Amino acid sequence: MRRRGLLALVVFCAMLLAAGLAAVITDARRVTGGPEATGRAYLDAWAAENLAEMRGLVAFPPANFLEAHRRFDADLQVLSVKLTPGAVVARGEWAADLPFQGVRRIRELGEWKFSSVLRLAVRDGAWKVVWTPATLLPGVAADERLRLAKVSVPGTELLTRQGRPLPHDSGAKAYFDGLAHRVDRAEEDPASGWAVEAVSARTGASRSLVVFRPPTHRTLRTTVDWWTQAAAARALDGLAGPAAIVAVRPSTGEVLAVADRLPGLGAFFTAYPATFARLAVERLKGGGLRRAAAGLGFGGALTSGFGGVCGTVRAAGNAGAPAVDAAGRDSVTATPVCMALVAAAVQNGAWRPPRLMSERAVGRLETARVPAPRRLPAKPAAWLRRMMAVAGTTAGLPAGVAGTAGTAPAESGADHAWCVGYRDDLAFAVFVENGGTGAASAVPAAVRFLDAL
Repeated sequence: MRRRGLLALVVFCAMLLAAGLAAVITDARRVTGGPEATGRAYLDAWAAENLAEMRGLVAFPPANFLEAHRRFDADLQVLSVKLTPGAVVARGEWAADLPFQGVRRIRELGEWKFSSVLRLAVRDGAWKVVWTPATLLPGVAADERLRLAKVSVPGTELLTRQGRPLPHDSGAKAYFDGLAHRVDRAEEDPASGWAVEAVSARTGASRSLVVFRPPTHRTLRTTVDWWTQAAAARALDGLAGPAAIVAVRPSTGEVLAVADRLPGLGAFFTAYPATFARLAVERLKGGGLRRAAAGLGFGGALTSGFGGVCGTVRAAGNAGAPAVDAAGRDSVTATPVCMALVAAAVQNGAWRPPRLMSERAVGRLETARVPAPRRLPAKPAAWLRRMMAVAGTTAGLPAGVAGTAGTAPAESGADHAWCVGYRDDLAFAVFVENGGTGAASAVPAAVRFLDAL
């Protein structure tokens, strides 16, 4: 009897397991649509100005969904929009991203190109668009309204190294504008143009998103690579808070990308607490950290053509201070561009100053002498390369990428997150303000950036 009871129990459990598995399979088969079909349908409806159909494709659309679209087009006098989807990127079994390129035609001003990403997920048994205000235009906060404003523009237009304008919404426009003004400093009154500005309803502060300029006198190429800049900008689209990605070429110091969504051009001008433990603690003794940091640009201005700073190292106050400095706890601060240069120096064996234009152009724009490359001691540099190769794999970076991720304390809020590394002749730094751990925010952004190259 006891054996028959046990057998019956086993059979009953097997039946329950089979029924549960069948239910899961049935539920999976009940999901309607797919990410690509849903995303393309949404973009087609958007281009056709069919707001009702768009709303039906959105998961839990906000009450102001229709008004947000109507107000956006009215404020900017948008006549039409053309949208071109890219390839779907799966984010697990039930979520996906659909990147797309767009062209808005603005009344009397011309075309405004932009890039964005549709977030898609399964909701209530169907693939839906996960809509936020950033779907309309990445980088615009929920409390910001857009407007057209007349502005002064430089007489020089700066281009990427390919001779193309910057990718739109890429986080480098302020750098190009500043460089153009420097190049134009001897010019007379600048020409006038129109800008799309984002205005905060809370503070009234405005910032320019895109400028429609009159015919320019001349164009100049920078070191920024169009594809690298686009990859960096789109990698930041997945982050809600301030962040930056800077990429440089280790063999030359050329800045290949600067996607800066930090306040005040923070990628070049704001030094944040930096995680230096894995680069310094085991190699440096006594005052060695400060001497090595000076050789990596710390404590001085950067001669990039646009200026910038690297960071600071606090003087050791006691016997334990060097280790504290090396751990980056309130004693070592660095800008994102500085950390990209550190990674570049490890890869190449020499630190080089960054530059956004040709060496000749930088020499004309900078009043300070441009420093020569500084060789790193061979043995410590080789050790750092080995260490970063292992750490990159541990951190979850793609194959062939050496790097390290870490966390640094913030004055308020969550900790800051860093990820620095290199692959071949490209070095990068990812910084996420109050991003928590590097593994949670900076590393995923770095992976998105590298995968897009």
